[in-house]
Amino acid sequence: MAQRTEAIYNGKSIGIESIYTVIGDKQINIPEKLNWLREKSKKGELFCPCGCGANLILVAGDRNLREQHFRIKDSDTEFECTAVTEGKTSIESKIVLKCWLDDKLKTGDIDTRVPINTVDESINRKYEFSFLSESHKLAISYFHDRANITDDKLDILDMNTQDIRSYYIADIMNGGFEDQFPEWLMKIESRQGYCLLLSIDGIEYEEARLEAVFYDQDIDGLWRETIVTEGRLSDYSFDENNNLMFHRDSLDLLYDKAYYEFRKKQDREHDRRIMEQEKREAERQKRLEEEKKLQEEYERKIREREEQLLREKEAAESEKRRAREEFARNMASGFEQQENPIKDPDGNRWVKCEFCGKIAMDREFSSYGGKNHVNLGTCIECSRNNPDAAVQISIPHRESNANRYDPTVCPECSSRLVERNGRNGRFVGCSSYPRCKYTRSIR
Repeated sequence: MAQRTEAIYNGKSIGIESIYTVIGDKQINIPEKLNWLREKSKKGELFCPCGCGANLILVAGDRNLREQHFRIKDSDTEFECTAVTEGKTSIESKIVLKCWLDDKLKTGDIDTRVPINTVDESINRKYEFSFLSESHKLAISYFHDRANITDDKLDILDMNTQDIRSYYIADIMNGGFEDQFPEWLMKIESRQGYCLLLSIDGIEYEEARLEAVFYDQDIDGLWRETIVTEGRLSDYSFDENNNLMFHRDSLDLLYDKAYYEFRKKQDREHDRRIMEQEKREAERQKRLEEEKKLQEEYERKIREREEQLLREKEAAESEKRRAREEFARNMASGFEQQENPIKDPDGNRWVKCEFCGKIAMDREFSSYGGKNHVNLGTCIECSRNNPDAAVQISIPHRESNANRYDPTVCPECSSRLVERNGRNGRFVGCSSYPRCKYTRSIR
């Protein structure tokens, strides 16, 4: 069966946290409150908060700071009860906050779980303040689960007409957001400028810690958690105007300073990135200019090389033209010697026909060369049309390799033999005639 941490007395909520306080820096159960609750539970005046109508009794010892709770008085009676057990961390956090408020306000009028419509009758809703001091007009709303942080609830708590100063405190497990949008906590931050995150170690008030943080986007658009203050819960207090203080400094002023530093940091990062971007752009432009210079230098060298090659080509062609012209001028006199072949500047060999006197390249001759007439020969036209230039090649009888000779070569001057017509008929004579007068009859 659910262990209830809340009971209804005379239409008013009473939480287990209401029996705790701090007196003389010592955390205790309030004896008068315990006795009063015991009396009311014995008289059957405490009821289940779910509305089922069951009577509750207080289960508590004077010195036990951990096991207090309410349970149904008659466990044998069946009720359609929908009450659930409040989480251990939630009730312990409320105990710690109750001790903190008693320690700092010292008024003894801290009510717990106060519905908003009991403070402002114009609001017909049952949302409640976790703690309320009517003498200080100060309220604390504690949220253990982020699912309970809704705009509707916060709007209702904010719109009371009694000028009550409200603070919203959430469990530390709801914080720690990085990169992503902290949807629930931003609902609190939009109202009080920062978020208060409570972390506890059991119900020991002196061990509890409180952080004030805010969330904002950095230069990259990512959400960052920035700590405004962090310290023991006992380091926080209220001034006469209900402003939350950390040591002796106003939390609002500390938030303004932290927010200014955060934005200043983002501005510095923005400026640094701009400078870095400008630096990279300057370096890129410098590289482009250097590459352009290198390209221009490369193109200049290419042009110079092309111009040099063109000049060399023109010089070579000019030299060839000069050599050809000189060759053409001296060609006729070149045939006066028969020791060395006559070649033009292009390496082409030139020969003079012994019959028609034609001077042409060797490819236009059927035969040329030989001892003492290296540059003389018979052109193709003469070998075809001039009977005196025709060559009759006879195949001699087979001889031994030692006595074999070429019947088309003159045995006296090594010139080619050609077939000729004479008074006594056809015969073979040396093509170098009249220098060589070798002849051979045709059988």
